[in-house]
Amino acid sequence: MDIPVPALFIFANPHSLGPWLEDNKDASVREAVRAYSDKFEAYTQKQAEAIREAVHTAHVIAIRNANHFVFVSNEGDVLREMQAFLATLRSQRP
Repeated sequence: MDIPVPALFIFANPHSLGPWLEDNKDASVREAVRAYSDKFEAYTQKQAEAIREAVHTAHVIAIRNANHFVFVSNEGDVLREMQAFLATLRSQRP
């Protein structure tokens, strides 16, 4: 499958699970969070790689330590990446 136009994909990877989990005083909770986070990060990386391989027009961005709602937690990063992507489209116009 290919998308015949430029496409921007933004991933939060690795995810921030928030201080309640990441800074939990219970060592077993922190260990479980790390294990989950490692698996989730690998899964998300596979998704990004699959998009890069399948969609030749894809521009794939990973924003570190963002939460699931990356456009909220990292609004400035998302806006910067969108503006940069749109600038490449403008420069390609005839």
